[in-house]
Amino acid sequence: MADAPEASASARSHGFKYDAFLSFIGEDTRTTFTTDLFQALKAADLKPFMNDGIKRGNTITSELEEAIQNSRVSIIIFSENYASSSWCLNVLLYIFDQYRSKTKTHGILPLFYHVDPSIVRLKVRADDKRENQFKKVLDEHEKTFGKEKVDQWREVLIGCGLVAGFPFPKQKYSFPIDFIDDIVRTTGKEVGISIKEAPVFRYDVLLSYESMDNRENFIELLDGELRSSNFIPFKAESNGMDREEDGTSEVDAAISQSRSSIIVFSRNYAYSPRCLDQLLKMFEYSSETKRLVIIPVFYGVSKDQIRMQAERLARENPYEKQFKREKVVRWKEAIKGVAQLPAAVAFSGAATKR
Repeated sequence: MADAPEASASARSHGFKYDAFLSFIGEDTRTTFTTDLFQALKAADLKPFMNDGIKRGNTITSELEEAIQNSRVSIIIFSENYASSSWCLNVLLYIFDQYRSKTKTHGILPLFYHVDPSIVRLKVRADDKRENQFKKVLDEHEKTFGKEKVDQWREVLIGCGLVAGFPFPKQKYSFPIDFIDDIVRTTGKEVGISIKEAPVFRYDVLLSYESMDNRENFIELLDGELRSSNFIPFKAESNGMDREEDGTSEVDAAISQSRSSIIVFSRNYAYSPRCLDQLLKMFEYSSETKRLVIIPVFYGVSKDQIRMQAERLARENPYEKQFKREKVVRWKEAIKGVAQLPAAVAFSGAATKR
């Protein structure tokens, strides 16, 4: 189970332990959208539950049932492969039973993430010649689980598809974070509290990297892909000169004005004081405010190599004449903390141009 703060005032005031239970299929959204939503809910002083350790199987555990019972609302993230998981469908079945119970204390908030609501309702649109993927996979499930069980799943999918929810993408949402902000505010209303207006960000993503390792123009390619997808990036470049005062205030401001940061770990990243300072500031800012989502990328290095660099840095302290040992230890902890986060991607070699 993911770590979370003490029960929020909203959840406690209604007798619930959690404000929101997140139902999702990990392969589609765990390390991307769902994690961002989970962090945004926490940043708004709400208490979400996200399954991150309970053993999965064909039947849901009593621990998970208890989490659903003790949540004011369930946020159901319907994505491309949701219906392929019998686990997700059984969780959904239990959620919908709570929603339909006589007490009427459990709400549901469906999110249609790159899936049309009609797909969840198991409808086939006349103007769409493609087969409904949810309907197709449920037909396949009958061979394993039988018609009676699958008909129960069909009923709750149709029921959820008829509940007013959030479709994405949609013209009103320019960026995924705008979608998330809307969900957070709606969740606040569901649990009876007013969520403050989402913070205004200048950048969508901050890129932290060591210029010496920018082989095959990897950063330029990444920056270009982000811009072509309507994201606004900020490049916190380290040019190997490691001048303490050079650009520090601009990067500090960019950290607090960014929704997320991509940290490109490479061969020389952990040997640059400027990179390490950026990393430390981002790690501590994210830990304190819960506003900055950090995404590590391993470019030409592995997680283990980065961890070994952190240990060597603290043990040998090559910067003892420039920096106090306390700061070097904080660098080490920041490296280890970020390195254990879910990675966006790992490259064993240079980037390949398209």
